[in-house]
Parts: sequence; C-alpha cells; structure tokens
Amino acid sequence: MTIDRNFPIGEPVLEVKNISLRFGGVKAITDSSFSVLKHEIKAIIGPNGAGKSSLLNCINGIYQPQEGSVAFKGEVLKKITPNLIAKKKVYRGHFKIWPCLRECLFWIISLSEGGCI
Repeated sequence: MTIDRNFPIGEPVLEVKNISLRFGGVKAITDSSFSVLKHEIKAIIGPNGAGKSSLLNCINGIYQPQEGSVAFKGEVLKKITPNLIAKKKVYRGHFKIWPCLRECLFWIISLSEGGCI
C-alpha cells in the first residue's frame, strides 16, 4: 500500500558531523554523523551504554563534544546551549516502541513552516 504525501522529504534541517565525546579516557561517542531532512523522523536505537543519550545531549547543549559540529538549517551552531536549541524548536522524546526494545530515542523536529514534521 502506497500513501501519497502532501509534502516532499526535503533539505537537511539538522546535520551532525563527526561528533566525538570523551569523559576522561572513556570514549562515549567516536566520529558519529547523521542528518535529518525536512519532514523526516529519525530514530536512534541501541543497547544500554551505546552513547545514544550522550549524542543527544551533545545536540541539545548539555554536553560540549570535543570534536565535530552540529548545524541547524544550514547554520553551524558554534556554542550550543539548551536555550538556543529550544528556540530552534528541536525536541527530544523517549518512546517504548515494542517490548523487545527497552528504549528508543527520537528527535522530532517541529519546523516553523506550519509545524510539520
């Protein structure tokens, strides 16, 4: 079954490039990259301790990664703070998808253009 969309998947809204985060000698994230396109929903899944929350905390300004960059709508965010990312309408949510997955972390990007995902 095919569902017609009233909107196309578009240009990158959120771009995470080569993020690396260390706590002392412990590598939490090494060279992680992905993008979220306009009208797209991404899921970050993995086992406990895989770095999911640490990656999201780098995006939302809780942690400052040692390497890499985060761009929102083409603007590289040099100094990310929770207030800045909230003003850009980027939200983080936790959802239990099915019993075999303990946790699935989603980024839902609510765009100012009509509030569409």
